[in-house]
Amino acid sequence: MSEDIAALVRQLAAADRDERRAATDRLVALGAPVVEHLLPLLAEEDGPGRSAAEACVQRLGTAAIEPLRRVRSEGPGHLRPAALRMLASVGGGDALSPADRAAVERLVQVKLLDETPGDLPSDAWVAVPRAEVKDILRALELHDARPVTTALGVSAALHHENSLDHRSADGTTSTEYRVFITPEFDGWRLVYGADYLNDNWAQAIEKLSTHCREAHFYEVDEYNGARVWWVMENGQDKRGHRTYGDPEWVGEPLEFERDLMQDAAARASEGEGEEEEEGDALHDSEEAEEYAEGVRDPEEAASSISIQPSTVEVLDRVGHGWLAVTSPEVGHGRFRGALDI
Repeated sequence: MSEDIAALVRQLAAADRDERRAATDRLVALGAPVVEHLLPLLAEEDGPGRSAAEACVQRLGTAAIEPLRRVRSEGPGHLRPAALRMLASVGGGDALSPADRAAVERLVQVKLLDETPGDLPSDAWVAVPRAEVKDILRALELHDARPVTTALGVSAALHHENSLDHRSADGTTSTEYRVFITPEFDGWRLVYGADYLNDNWAQAIEKLSTHCREAHFYEVDEYNGARVWWVMENGQDKRGHRTYGDPEWVGEPLEFERDLMQDAAARASEGEGEEEEEGDALHDSEEAEEYAEGVRDPEEAASSISIQPSTVEVLDRVGHGWLAVTSPEVGHGRFRGALDI
């Protein structure tokens, strides 16, 4: 049996895709005994067959947990890091032993002492000024908030499983989420959660602005060509723009918008009365049209009325980030993924 498994594992690195797929299917059918044979491939950084080996373990799911735990406790030592990564990937924190969970928590505390967060993602985020973490948690009804590094928070809320279906004791089913609250940067805290904001951004900023006076939402969807930015104060819409919204605009232009609108209109008007290169005149005309009703670009809006995630590395930082969940019945351990720290 071991020789057959070893031959199939070697086949995972084959050049032919159909051959790799056939080997994967046969290994998965053999179940848990294949895990110890797959780990050497998983321990290689970029070795051939690693991605196919990961796919095998993922498909084995919970059946892979006990063999991976044995490697964590008994070795060999050089395979322990790969076993830990795959445990988190297939079973989340709940799959780790108490000793491994304690070790991860200690590492987070050590990293927090001298963390230097890099720039943050600019796909979708909420910005809240002058708000305490406890107020954000209360407004969004978040639970089990834990101190985390920024790398861990971004990894958990954006790059790995950050929503799951939860069946309550009364038989009802709900979708629960993991949400990351950043350190404070120049007086602003940002809130991330890929699935959470995709499903709940409007409710989230309404709740936050009600409890914290003001909240903004920004989204740049390159795939769909969509741009959204929205400002609420005291639970009420103040100003907003959605590329595909109906209506597209809400509220009156803010001061920074009026300045940009006037400048663009003035340049277009000056160009009409002067000799100007055709390309420059076209640019002025397009700019005036772009700003005719206000600012459409979320990042441009953020740079004027809050902060841009891509600039936080150079901003004054206070405190650390927090990772929380949306239900007291759902802990962090159920979310799968080997997180960065």
